[in-house]
Amino acid sequence: MTQCAPWMQHDGLVSRTPYCDSFSLLLRPGRSSNRNSSMADTPRHDPLVAPPRGGWLLLAGLLAAPQAATAQGAAPGDPITLPTLSIEGHAAPAETARGPVQGYVAQRSASGTKTDTPLIETPQSVSVITSDQIEALNIGSINEALRYSPGAFVSGTDYRGEYFTVRGFPADVYLDGMRVPAPVTAQSFRIEPWGMERIELLRGTSSALYGQANLGGIVNAVSKTPYLGQVNQVALQGGSFGRIQGMWDVGGRVGSGDGLLWRMVGLVRNADTEFDATKDDRIYIAPSLRWQPTKDTSVVLQASYLHDNNGVTGQWLPPQGTALYNPNGTIPRGRITGEPGWDTYRKTQLGLGYQVEHRLTEAVTLRQNLRYTYVDLDYKSIYASGLGPANQWRTVNRVASYQVPIAQSLTLDNQAEARFATGPLQHTALLGLDYRWQRVANRTWTAAATRLDVYAPVYGYMPTLPLGATSTTLNNQVQNQLGLYLQDQIRWDNWILTLTGRQDWASVDTQNKLSKASSSQDDSAFTGRVALLYASPIGVSPYVSYATSFLPTLGTMAPQRGGGTFKPTTGDQVEVGVKYQPPGTQSLFSAALFELTQQNVTTTDPFFTQYSIQTGEARSRGLELEARVAVTDGLSVIGAFTAQDTEVTKSTTNNLGRRLGTVPNHMASLWGDYSYKVTDELTLGFGAGLRYVGNIMANNAPTATSPIFHAPSYTLFDAMLRAEYRQWRLTVTGTNLGDEHYFAACYATSCSYGVGRAVYATLAYRW
Repeated sequence: MTQCAPWMQHDGLVSRTPYCDSFSLLLRPGRSSNRNSSMADTPRHDPLVAPPRGGWLLLAGLLAAPQAATAQGAAPGDPITLPTLSIEGHAAPAETARGPVQGYVAQRSASGTKTDTPLIETPQSVSVITSDQIEALNIGSINEALRYSPGAFVSGTDYRGEYFTVRGFPADVYLDGMRVPAPVTAQSFRIEPWGMERIELLRGTSSALYGQANLGGIVNAVSKTPYLGQVNQVALQGGSFGRIQGMWDVGGRVGSGDGLLWRMVGLVRNADTEFDATKDDRIYIAPSLRWQPTKDTSVVLQASYLHDNNGVTGQWLPPQGTALYNPNGTIPRGRITGEPGWDTYRKTQLGLGYQVEHRLTEAVTLRQNLRYTYVDLDYKSIYASGLGPANQWRTVNRVASYQVPIAQSLTLDNQAEARFATGPLQHTALLGLDYRWQRVANRTWTAAATRLDVYAPVYGYMPTLPLGATSTTLNNQVQNQLGLYLQDQIRWDNWILTLTGRQDWASVDTQNKLSKASSSQDDSAFTGRVALLYASPIGVSPYVSYATSFLPTLGTMAPQRGGGTFKPTTGDQVEVGVKYQPPGTQSLFSAALFELTQQNVTTTDPFFTQYSIQTGEARSRGLELEARVAVTDGLSVIGAFTAQDTEVTKSTTNNLGRRLGTVPNHMASLWGDYSYKVTDELTLGFGAGLRYVGNIMANNAPTATSPIFHAPSYTLFDAMLRAEYRQWRLTVTGTNLGDEHYFAACYATSCSYGVGRAVYATLAYRW
């Protein structure tokens, strides 16, 4: 039996996908040279894989066999009988849009089209953060995964949820192509990167495929699921802030055949953070089972459990003393405005679902994906609400809050994909019908809390909530969305025209458990995308696209204006870009010019100021550059640059003409990873990177007590050391090695520091 190595060098990185030292793996599975082959084929510029040494030995042995037989007495021309040769093992699986990736550079994605499409032929900006990158950079959240991607700005170190914008606007989080519930960010369903095969950032509007959505784009995480040849691994991590973390990713066959596979991914963490009385404890378990009764049918059953325990969750420090001058000096970086004895954040979430795919014919494939989620939150917090009383610079007003929401969701996505030809045109047509239901039982009590001196804090205040609440919210809200979408990727020679259209029907029903009042809002919208791309033979793919979006907006206008419900917030995007993949390489370069405009934005009613009207508009335009390059066999580089100009173009308030709040105009990042093979059994690696974020306008709507101010720009340095010996790997990662003091987020009345220097060591064993 041929032995399989647990990992292999690829583009200067260590792949988690095994390969077998056998003659059958001399070349990677190839592709048709037919220009009209389906768009799911492997990209045209996919390089050959050099045969492993055992493959050369086997080939040499087969070529030498006739000469050896002749030398042993066989007459020339006599038939030669060779011994039976049996080779077993599983090759590294060919990359698919929803599967594992070797190294940092993915070739395919489904986030931009919902079909298995090469990135070089996708007419929209997409970044793929692979699991090799997740492990190499010790990525622990969606926020951290976006650090080296263009267009994305992470606006906080909050442990409750994902706080980021893309191209200046909010974006949505998806798991396996289905949206995860996020009633508000602090109550969102969390994604654990250790359990993900890849995390993909689709920049710009996505409504034409996914329905109601924020204008910035989506982050789609793809879960780890079983596959033949999977490498098992267990790991132990320790480091800054007292972190101790155990991780495992194991699986294999159920029984003797290949038709039933299992996988279990898990993580247990006990850790503090840089901020006082703040924890980062987590338990995560995600089992999955793949059943393939025939070569045309695959069923994947998935489940996940996550429990977070975070204590104090945020800082909410006043701008005066952080980003702005304060005569008392600078507030320490670890300071909190909550109460260590009161603040609690315990979240329990469950996910259950399946992914079914059946190839009906050579041309038609059917898919159905379903997921149910449940989130239970116990959340007590005290947070600052600005300096108070007036004319002093030390104490802050505080608010106590107690939240115990329960959120449930059910998402179902049905797809039928057909690949066919009409004359010279090759089609990849997609028809889909999806449904999403979400129910949130919101229970919130708030009251004023005692003031706190942020320079000499004295903790110990204990609210009595829910008793004594001055504000109580007891609402049940149900959201429904039904969407019908159709897409055709039409190829003629090297031209690819993508046409996408979707009709959505959305409703929101809210019941106030206190007043017994109820309200409902129904919306419908048609959104679309049209894109044209030219896939040239030299690896250059210029493209242009136009797309629209919609997002229901809850609320009503003033009674004097008729009291009608708000229309959906709409948006459109124009994008012109080019992608380049040098022939014979896996490197990928991309550049995009974009302009996004958001309409029907709510702004204060100038006559009835307790209400809003929908006359606001905002715009973002800019340039994004990205490079994912395999420079040599041992060196890989990731580079990103963003220049964007945002503006409030219509408003009834004094933010008209100003930048969007908490959005930088410039961002840049660079990461390099180098590996050197010392011996056949020992490989050493080194990685280094920098991240630059320009200044942000923290308050673009000044008042008498809240002036316009900017949070300054910053540059952070990261590094990584790696040693691999046989089946062991030791990785040491460090972020913000210069211990830069910077602000991860600043708003009109509060600022939060970013995390200082952090160093972690991970020891992994693989088999």
